[in-house]
Amino acid sequence: MIKNYLKVALRNLSKRKIFTLINVLGLAIGIASCLLIAAYVLTELSYDQFHEESEHIYRVAQKTETSSKSETSATTPFPVAPTLENDYPGQVEKTVRFFDMQEEVRTIQNAETEDSYRVNHFYVVDSTFFDVFSADLVRGNSQTVLDDPMSAVITEEQARRFFGDENPIGKQLTFKGVEDFTVTGVMEALPQTSHFQVDMLVSMNSLPELYGSRAFMERWFWNPCWTYVKLNDEVSPQELEAQLPEFVDKNYANREEGETISLQLQALTDIHLYSNLDQEMEANGSIFYVYLFSVVAGLILVIAAINFMNLSTARSTERAREVGMRKVLGAQRKQLLGQFMGESALVTGLGFLLALFLVYLSLPWVNSLLGMSLSLNLLGSTQVVIGLLLLFATITILSGLYPALYLSGFNPRAIMHGSKGTQSSANEKGLRKGLVIFQFALSVMLIIGTIIVYLQLQHLQSKELGFDKEQVVIMPITQTLIAWEFDQFKEQALQSPHINDVTGMSKILGSDRQFFSKYSPANQPDAPPTNMTLHVKHDFLETYGIKLLAGRSFSRDHPSDADNAILINKAMLNQIGAETPRDGLGKQFYYTTAEDERTPFQVIGVVEDFNYTSIKKEISPLVINLVEGERPTVRNIEFATVKLAGGSTNVGIDDLRSVWKEVNHIDPFTYFFQGEKLQEIYESESQMSSVASLFSLLCIFVACLGLFGLASYTASRRTKEIGIRKTLGATIPSIVALLSKDYIKLIVISNIIAWPVIYYLAMQWLQDFPYRIDLGWNIASVFIMVTIITMGIGLLTVSYQSIRAALQNPVNSIQQE
Repeated sequence: MIKNYLKVALRNLSKRKIFTLINVLGLAIGIASCLLIAAYVLTELSYDQFHEESEHIYRVAQKTETSSKSETSATTPFPVAPTLENDYPGQVEKTVRFFDMQEEVRTIQNAETEDSYRVNHFYVVDSTFFDVFSADLVRGNSQTVLDDPMSAVITEEQARRFFGDENPIGKQLTFKGVEDFTVTGVMEALPQTSHFQVDMLVSMNSLPELYGSRAFMERWFWNPCWTYVKLNDEVSPQELEAQLPEFVDKNYANREEGETISLQLQALTDIHLYSNLDQEMEANGSIFYVYLFSVVAGLILVIAAINFMNLSTARSTERAREVGMRKVLGAQRKQLLGQFMGESALVTGLGFLLALFLVYLSLPWVNSLLGMSLSLNLLGSTQVVIGLLLLFATITILSGLYPALYLSGFNPRAIMHGSKGTQSSANEKGLRKGLVIFQFALSVMLIIGTIIVYLQLQHLQSKELGFDKEQVVIMPITQTLIAWEFDQFKEQALQSPHINDVTGMSKILGSDRQFFSKYSPANQPDAPPTNMTLHVKHDFLETYGIKLLAGRSFSRDHPSDADNAILINKAMLNQIGAETPRDGLGKQFYYTTAEDERTPFQVIGVVEDFNYTSIKKEISPLVINLVEGERPTVRNIEFATVKLAGGSTNVGIDDLRSVWKEVNHIDPFTYFFQGEKLQEIYESESQMSSVASLFSLLCIFVACLGLFGLASYTASRRTKEIGIRKTLGATIPSIVALLSKDYIKLIVISNIIAWPVIYYLAMQWLQDFPYRIDLGWNIASVFIMVTIITMGIGLLTVSYQSIRAALQNPVNSIQQE
């Protein structure tokens, strides 16, 4: 019986090659998309799951609010971790802190060979790191490896980089050309699915030696540490969180009046997808994209299944007599049902085989696009095998059950008398039309959504930032010889005709990092003395081309500027009660030192608003202060910025490299362009936009496959009608229009249905952006454009079959019928 079913199925599939190809190709694309997206989703959902105690590990986040700022940070002050462990011993089992010394770049040198390398993921951590996180040591004792001051653990990759095949234990690594760390351990690299990566870990006990003091580690107003707590097994995070307000009141005693601070716990396994705080360790993913691509995968699969259903029911007239004969000869409905479900399973199986080929073919390209290492291990994962089997069964049932029920339900008497199966009923035609509308509505929503995402990203990247990003080169100089000898470096660099300006600053403009200092307007004595602050060197405005609205910039003709002058941005005017930039000149601010001493500063200039922090955030009031002197520069200036002359990029870089080596013979010359750094901020959105574009195209392609099949079927069923019309004088364009108009109507209807849905979803998504595109005329033009495009694609798809039918000799068409 099964052998007979298989023969009949293969005969039917080979007899109708076009329909078989459309079904197999459509299902293959849908299944391949599902598998690729499933690999992405599973990878995203698995972040930090590899830690043995992941369900008990939480990160402490801090929210700080005043009248002038609101910051929710992934970091907390140094004393938070040891105080939590001390105050709640029955609940907090272990704590561990991470501190990156707030430096973008760290240069480490082999003390013996003096070879220097840039180490990206460098953290100072507590000795409990290996007690909290599941990181495997290749060499060293996890219980003691980070106990001693100036001890360091490096990854296997860094060990090979610095020491080749030698045993690195006991060897010295020089930090900033002054301090030596002793390698006490070598660890395996953390999996890709970790929300932080590690190249080098240094013991927390090293900080007093590095900074010459441990006083800063006892301060509660500076929050530079990522703090993790491991709770006891029987303790819930809600239980500890309920006690954190009391903890804050007790320990944050130096809060300013009007300043509120709260702490919250973030589950370790939630950080990657659900956390988008200030000062994240690394760029996280987004649960939004997990949901989005899961829906897209389902939609493509549904569209492919709809194609199968539509084509199977449309071809029912061709198989009506087969069904009638089988029933007359005694076939029961369940046998016919098995026959048609078997054909569905066969087509699905062929689609699966082609899909697996497409997945393995495209996986390297997808990994390159996403910057990930996705894999689909069929043999090594029982879950994957079970998932594939469930997917196969779901697709088989989804695409084959309705056609099987429909075909097996034909009345044999009606079929043999010709009253059933010769023409589809109005209900059947209505169902097919409804499915086509549904397909294209989904496709249109995906296409419009992708265009809106693209337009928003273009809007962000093309928005006027308020500063010049072209030909601007940035060099990390934190605690390097360049910072100590900044004036010498600047003087020598400006001797090059290819360098226009040189300045220094405390952060990269446009990056997520932000700094607050205790500056407060003198006319607001009750306001919390905290404002966003940017530390700069002379010529900052000139280097970045920032517009001065009133007053003057910092000048060497005024030597006291570093001691009593500041610049403010336009957004600060509201805070100090000034109506115009000129009104802001001369306003007095007070800077509150760590010893609670107040130093007066006067506003000497007001600058136009510029995106000091990420363009994803609104521009906040900003204080700009001048840093002069060797020690203040080393303490506050992290980057040297150079404006190159136009058309002299390569030569200017070479001149900078030469000057760098003259002034700093220890640290390797490292630089990047301001524009490139800004692009990194939107890298994840750009990647997701590219992936969404790809799947939108696949979606419309699969929908058009089904439309092509239906048009082919319609043309074949109306051969006689076309022949008669041509005999009576109908032209080819009129016949094409006759066969195409119904489908074009369906596409127009699908667009109209999709518009309100995607408009609502786009409005919700754009709410997260302070600077967003206007959905007025923009969305109207997108709607019209997509409607025209989908109509054009549909017309091309249908016209091919229509033209073929119209070009046939009418005599042959009539004789054939």
